[in-house]
Amino acid sequence: MKFLIPFFVLISFVSAAIGQSQPKPESAVFSPDSQGVQGKNSSSPVLRLLKSKAELPEGTILLFPDNLQSSGQTRETTDFLNSNNFDVVVFEHQAQKKSLPDALHAFKRLKSNRSEIGLRNNRISIMGILSGGKLAANLVQYLDTNEQPDNLILINPSDLNETRTGTVFPLVMPPFHPATRLFCSFDSSGNNNWVKSAEEYTKTWKGYDGQAFFHLITDTETQKPGGTFNGQLAGVLKSFLIEKTISDIAENNPAAVAVQGYSPQRHAAKLTLVAKEKYDLIMIGNSITNNFEKPEYQPVWNQFFAPRQAINLGYSGYRTENIIWNIQNGELDGQSPKVIVLEIGTNNIDEKNYPTRHTAGQLAGGITAIVKILRKKCPDSKIIVLRCFPGCYGGPNPTSHRAILERASDLVSKIADNKHIFYCDVNHVFLNLDGSINHKMMPDWLHPSPAGAKAWAQAMEPLLSKLIEDQSLDTEIRKNAAIVPVSKLENDSYNWWERHAEVLRIKDSINPQIVLIGNSITHFWGGLPSLKYADGKLRTPNGPKAWASAFGSARVLNLGFGWDRTQNVLWRLDHGELDGLHPQKVIIHIGTNNTSETSNARMNTADEIVEGIRAICGRVRSKVPGAEIILMAIMPREQNPDHPRRILINQINQKLEFFAKANHIKRIDIGPKMLAPDGTLPKDIASDFCHPTEKGYQIWADELKKKIDLP
Repeated sequence: MKFLIPFFVLISFVSAAIGQSQPKPESAVFSPDSQGVQGKNSSSPVLRLLKSKAELPEGTILLFPDNLQSSGQTRETTDFLNSNNFDVVVFEHQAQKKSLPDALHAFKRLKSNRSEIGLRNNRISIMGILSGGKLAANLVQYLDTNEQPDNLILINPSDLNETRTGTVFPLVMPPFHPATRLFCSFDSSGNNNWVKSAEEYTKTWKGYDGQAFFHLITDTETQKPGGTFNGQLAGVLKSFLIEKTISDIAENNPAAVAVQGYSPQRHAAKLTLVAKEKYDLIMIGNSITNNFEKPEYQPVWNQFFAPRQAINLGYSGYRTENIIWNIQNGELDGQSPKVIVLEIGTNNIDEKNYPTRHTAGQLAGGITAIVKILRKKCPDSKIIVLRCFPGCYGGPNPTSHRAILERASDLVSKIADNKHIFYCDVNHVFLNLDGSINHKMMPDWLHPSPAGAKAWAQAMEPLLSKLIEDQSLDTEIRKNAAIVPVSKLENDSYNWWERHAEVLRIKDSINPQIVLIGNSITHFWGGLPSLKYADGKLRTPNGPKAWASAFGSARVLNLGFGWDRTQNVLWRLDHGELDGLHPQKVIIHIGTNNTSETSNARMNTADEIVEGIRAICGRVRSKVPGAEIILMAIMPREQNPDHPRRILINQINQKLEFFAKANHIKRIDIGPKMLAPDGTLPKDIASDFCHPTEKGYQIWADELKKKIDLP
């Protein structure tokens, strides 16, 4: 995507006088794309290079001051950095709020134009203070691993507790692959919410397998005269920058090394059982699985698992290393079950009850180690690896605990081969639409209630019954077919199964910034996977120019499937099409085919279709919490406004508008722009009164461009 921002101007370079308190000399402002001097009233950001006296500086630090920070405070910061042999590039902006695109552009210019700008070292770090800290952290979030700075330094970063609109998820998160070292400090007298969120940000950074340091400055230190960079902060920051302090990194993964657990008596009892009997279903896990032995959970066990000759090998408080020990010490000896269900991980991330917290990479390695042992011990068994449940301590909203579990699950999802190993995500059953934990489903925010356990069993049942090769044991009949996941229903001009398989093959390599979810209207627009006929021949997209206009160079994954209804989309999402991805935007346009009546599926009511769309939004919110959902109103269909289908679509859209507003979901309705003044749908907009032409797609593109500008 192109940045919709003004060009930067660079102030001529100024050498800083170390230790001097007088103001640093001003210099002329030049525009890189003109010969003239930029006017003082320009709103464009500027970069000011302040060099240290060192002949060989330690590196360059891009500094983002606070929006309200005085020039004296900025000078104090640059003096400290210059005195420690760092050149400083100050990001200056007349606007009170600095934009993320401006900041990204500034950093990327420094990285790509070192010699032109006059940087004397290849090492570039970023530092932000207060609101500048939030901006710096947000900037790094959108950098690829090879683009990241050497260090990220956050001093009293403000508002890291800000959440994405309509969700409980933080707006600013660490990058998923943090190659940067993080230093974060805070005054103990600061805003408690800011301090807590900065601590959680640092813990998440560490949990993402990055190097991170958090330092809380005592009240006595904050009262010392002489400014911010005196005393305790100066010492620890200097140590971080100059001495290049690094975190302790374990040579071996402790989550993958067998350790005997806390329940030897239970282990002995289970050994007795497995020696006496063969089991078709083995449930392995921690207290979440162990709970099925409690009386209040027995009805769920007796309905879904006991009829399948199942054994419960869940252990309260166990981590991956304890499960490995159990398996290596006889719990699967002589067993060859049809299916093994593995639920494990939350205790590895527990910092409340355990002396060590594992990282996402370590936990993923531990789970992978278990799966390898299971494959060796039981080569004929199918293995269901459950996504780590979304529990955490301290309430319904996500913490570093949950973020690390989700990251580990992303990594684990890659080991599924859908032949022997199957990744199963049922987390949506535990969550509200805003991403918070549903209290009814997880009363202690960690363990499913009996109702939550039943919802888990029901969500897992389609996969379990397929793998164990028996009939579904879910006896509840849902009246609304629009919310019951189902695979291909209708024949069309393409191979539905092959398109799904291709999505799974290419989705990770695309690493999409934008994901489109929909039916043939989305499918036929263009992008990847490529459009193909059933015989494999390529098909020409309906709107290639509009596609290019809307998305430019952005990485886009098209999950549009011709003839799909809401229930087909739910099936595809439940079978991996979003797993492990981290898009910034997800655009949903679905529902028009639910207004059709065929021998394979009945027509749904407006309420049923909206419920199906709500379920899709819930899946998306659970699977890709960092993405903004853009919900499209169903596009007009049929030529005349009084057609029954058009009337039904209008009813659906009215209800969708209410749903989107109630849940703070961005909604786009291009219907009025597609219609003639008399309400008819012109053929030059939709040649078959359903699928847009290039002109129709351009209307969609023009509206999306206003909503999907990427950082």
